[in-house]
Amino acid sequence: MPIYDLSYRQWSGVWTSHPYRWWVITRQGINILGRKRRFLVLMILSALPFLVRCVMLYLSTVLGRIPLLTINAKFFEDFLSQQMFFVFIIAIYAGAGLIANDLKANALQIYFSKPITRRDYVMGKLGVLFFFLALPTLVPGMLLFFLAVLFKSDSSFLEQNYWVPASVLGYSLLIIATYSVVMLAVSSLSKSSRFAGIVFAALFFFSRIFYQILSVVLRSTRVAWVSLGNNLTQIGDYLFQVSPQYQSPLWLSAMVLGLLMLGSVWLLHHRVQAVEVVK
Repeated sequence: MPIYDLSYRQWSGVWTSHPYRWWVITRQGINILGRKRRFLVLMILSALPFLVRCVMLYLSTVLGRIPLLTINAKFFEDFLSQQMFFVFIIAIYAGAGLIANDLKANALQIYFSKPITRRDYVMGKLGVLFFFLALPTLVPGMLLFFLAVLFKSDSSFLEQNYWVPASVLGYSLLIIATYSVVMLAVSSLSKSSRFAGIVFAALFFFSRIFYQILSVVLRSTRVAWVSLGNNLTQIGDYLFQVSPQYQSPLWLSAMVLGLLMLGSVWLLHHRVQAVEVVK
């Protein structure tokens, strides 16, 4: 009587990943946050500056040229820079627990026991932040430009500012990517979402305080690159072709943000350990 091998067979197929598998994680995260009343109130509050800007657009059309109601490239940059306050709060509220809560519940093993890779997991979590951070920045920024074009009686505004939508897109994506990747990396450091939120806030606040101290001591704004928020503003000034607020070199601000992003990606790579199903 023959004896058969009853052990598991070694799988010899091709290891593939569905390109949109991460969307399942993103959709679930959006649904969970969408059911929280406090978060919805925060999102509604973040829309108020957009309504104020819409009123300014209307008044500039009715009242004509008034210095306080000048609609130019800086008008749109100021709006996005103003929205960074809400982006900061939303990033903490929505992102502090994205990975920290999974670490606390030992949920990574459950995720990776499914046909989900580490890349799918990180992209899914980033998708949650990208979605909610785009609502107070990219979406209203584009709507403001289209409203400005509609309110104008001729095509002169569009002819002079046709490039502004690209600047709105670039600046918005820069803000969204910076806050999303850094917040997610900080969330992977601890099992406590509260700790992650505190570290993220300290990273921005202390860099700002450090800049203020150095600028007073050195009597120069060339050290603006030490503040993360200032680096975003400096690049925003370049994208919208307005006079820079700081004397710090543009390349230095870009390098600081680039290193910050690379460091965050490296941290995510090492903290989100893939205990995936082996072949």
